[in-house]
Amino acid sequence: MSMRITNGMMVNSSLANIQVNKNQLNTLDTQLSTQKKINKPSEDPIVAIRALRLRSSLDKVTQYLDKNISDADSWLSVTEDALDEGYSVLTDLYNYCVQGSTDSYSSAERKTIAESLNNLRQAFYSEGDVDYAGRYVFTGFATDVPLTYQSDETAADVDYTITQKFTRESLTLKSAYTNAYTNADIINLDAKYDSSTGRLITPNVEAVHRLQLAYSDISVSEFKIVDYAGNEAEIEVDAQGNVTTNGSLQTSTGGAISITTTVDPNYVPAEDEISINTTTGELLLGENVYKDIYENNAFSFTYRKDNFIKGDLNPTMYFDCIDNISKIEYNKEQENIEYNINFSQKLKINTEASEAFDIYLGRNIDDLITAVQNVLDLEEQVTQVNSMLTQEQYSDSDSQLKLNDILEGLTKQLELAEDKMTAVYENGVGWMQGYQTTISECKADVGNRDTRLSLTKARLTEQKTNFKNLKSQNEDIDLEEVVVNYSAAELVYNASLTASARSVQQTLLDFL
Repeated sequence: MSMRITNGMMVNSSLANIQVNKNQLNTLDTQLSTQKKINKPSEDPIVAIRALRLRSSLDKVTQYLDKNISDADSWLSVTEDALDEGYSVLTDLYNYCVQGSTDSYSSAERKTIAESLNNLRQAFYSEGDVDYAGRYVFTGFATDVPLTYQSDETAADVDYTITQKFTRESLTLKSAYTNAYTNADIINLDAKYDSSTGRLITPNVEAVHRLQLAYSDISVSEFKIVDYAGNEAEIEVDAQGNVTTNGSLQTSTGGAISITTTVDPNYVPAEDEISINTTTGELLLGENVYKDIYENNAFSFTYRKDNFIKGDLNPTMYFDCIDNISKIEYNKEQENIEYNINFSQKLKINTEASEAFDIYLGRNIDDLITAVQNVLDLEEQVTQVNSMLTQEQYSDSDSQLKLNDILEGLTKQLELAEDKMTAVYENGVGWMQGYQTTISECKADVGNRDTRLSLTKARLTEQKTNFKNLKSQNEDIDLEEVVVNYSAAELVYNASLTASARSVQQTLLDFL
């Protein structure tokens, strides 16, 4: 038995079909307008989930590529430029040392060279003050602190207790002049004679072992020494220069080590003695003390520095320090600034000042300047004695004899000083070559990291393109296909309207 189809049923069926066709047409129209396959997750959950994952990955790649890598690349570029400039300064320093080591230069010319060296020292360390976007690149985590003090006012507010640790590589030799003549000796006509034979004593040179501190003109009040065995001695010096030692130090042979202070640049310590020269910033070592440090390869010295000036290096960048004003303790450790440059991939971008700008370059230049100044002072003394020999008040035979003896001693002392000056410049050639090697190694390290960064950048650029393509394939419509489907849907929709209009034209009243 067939079911009776009423006009109402036909109308409802036609309307439902029209609605379906209209929805299809609306969906395709929305896709053409938005160029996207879906506009709500419920339309296709699989496409929606895949879209979220692809967008998240694309955002991360974009962050790495456009921000992290770009920032890291700029930081490395600034670092490399500063190292290049530092190397250029070292090349100039090297050339000056080569010139100063020759015999063709006079003392005055060497003084000019020494002044140039001092200016180049400032230029070298100023490269450690370069910054990127307001952040100093060579000062580790303390990116808001420059390497050097920028003014005397800033430096005047600084007071640190510094601990330096030494190894056998820190041991050096200095020349001490024995029986040397001073200005007072010349004025007082104090020629030096052997007390037993009465013969004239001429100056000579004696090698003294030393540990050179990073700074000169240190505080004279208190120190601390830790030897190879961990034994500690705290040293206090009163206003009269009297030394009090709390704790005892011994050499490996059992001899008690005496601690003294001096301001004499030609002081020669006893075999079991450590003499602290606060003016030159040196620890002068007796032979037995030197042997212990060399054999055991360990020694520590703590001192106070409170008279910094403009251009001095910040000690917290190189050593363990205590700020005596804020009481903050600084422990020198490796401070690597790392950027995330890819998924689970980090890159160190910074180079620390202690790796590139050796603090002892300045001390080596101090040695060069001191050696030149010694020669100039002696030349002036020789000129003074020659002048005194022609003056009426020194015309008696006794004065003439003493002045000639002093002149003989000064001439010998001058020859020794000139030899020392030439030797120091020759040493300077080796020093500068060593610093050039250090800078070159830092440049190579920065170059390796920059190469790694470039490879990562290229890989991420490719990944970004791939993610964009995958995202487009997942979300974007195929325009040609949708246009064809839209035309077909429009045709179906219009056909359904036409069929419905015809099928419901007649009603039951038409047959009554």
